[in-house]
Amino acid sequence: MALPIALFSSSSEHYKPLEFVKSILKPSDLPTPKVVCDEIESYEWHFETKYYDTTIQLCTTENRTIGNEDFASSVEAFVHYFDPNSITSFDGVKAWLPYLKHIEPEVQMLVCTTNKNTDVVCKRVVQEWCIQHGFELVELEPEAETDAEEDDFPETTGMARIIQALHAHTWSNLNMKNSPTVYSPYMQQLMKDQQILNHSTDGQTPLAPVPSYHQQTCCTDTSQTCSTGNKPDSVLETCLTNEVLPSGVQEEASSVNEGHTLEDIDWMTLLKSDEDASDTLMGDELGIEEFEKLFMKLKVMKDKAEVLLPEERKKYAEKVAISFWKAVGGDEAEIEGLEDDSD
Repeated sequence: MALPIALFSSSSEHYKPLEFVKSILKPSDLPTPKVVCDEIESYEWHFETKYYDTTIQLCTTENRTIGNEDFASSVEAFVHYFDPNSITSFDGVKAWLPYLKHIEPEVQMLVCTTNKNTDVVCKRVVQEWCIQHGFELVELEPEAETDAEEDDFPETTGMARIIQALHAHTWSNLNMKNSPTVYSPYMQQLMKDQQILNHSTDGQTPLAPVPSYHQQTCCTDTSQTCSTGNKPDSVLETCLTNEVLPSGVQEEASSVNEGHTLEDIDWMTLLKSDEDASDTLMGDELGIEEFEKLFMKLKVMKDKAEVLLPEERKKYAEKVAISFWKAVGGDEAEIEGLEDDSD
């Protein structure tokens, strides 16, 4: 399969397409390019991100072309430089539109050094054109923002933005990296307890090593079997059974937490704002561990309710509501009837 292509062109005499390649590869001397077709030159670029690695072709052309059929089908990104102080230069990118209809690149970027509202082709006009035709406007040297326009979260600009966009694209030949599953000490202990329990029941199965804090585990491993007794029907259960807990640990977690009552639920933690939650839950390992315990208790409550008869389930739901109401400081007069019934 041909390598996917990022195609670079220009409609300005002051900035050649090769300048893009030099800025991306940054070698002291560029390697000899490979001529693909119709005077299109190609340079291989291998890069890797946090999630994948891939090799693509950085192609440059001085003329508008779709090359041949194989070339056109391989182009996944198109980057064009223009001069906003030249109407002819802006017309040059417009002239690419019929070719792009055949190429259909997923990434389209229009680049200039700086674009001002006082330019011959003002910034507002360029931005409107980009929106209409699916381009992103990138300035290599954007004007410094005034104090009134300063953003607390400034956007990436210039060549760094072009590289960022190429990294963010899902290239057709990318190789995904394995993402390690991270377990807190609390979850590691549950997994260890489950292994001990399994070993004590059959007496023959050797103990497998418990995954370390950053070790990758897979619930589809042939030595373990995911629990299929309860089909996940909520985001919470899906998270607990498919993402957080490895095989069999959800059953162990239920047995470990059977002693918890409704009074054990920290309702106020669930009601905290995002800012408060990040302070208390994401600050350290202990906070994350407490948060996992809280959600484990909620799953135990859900599992318990599923096995009750309809009338018992209704009473149990009332108890949950009462526990929550008291935790948030609600008026007890509002639940007086429920408390009598639950007794």
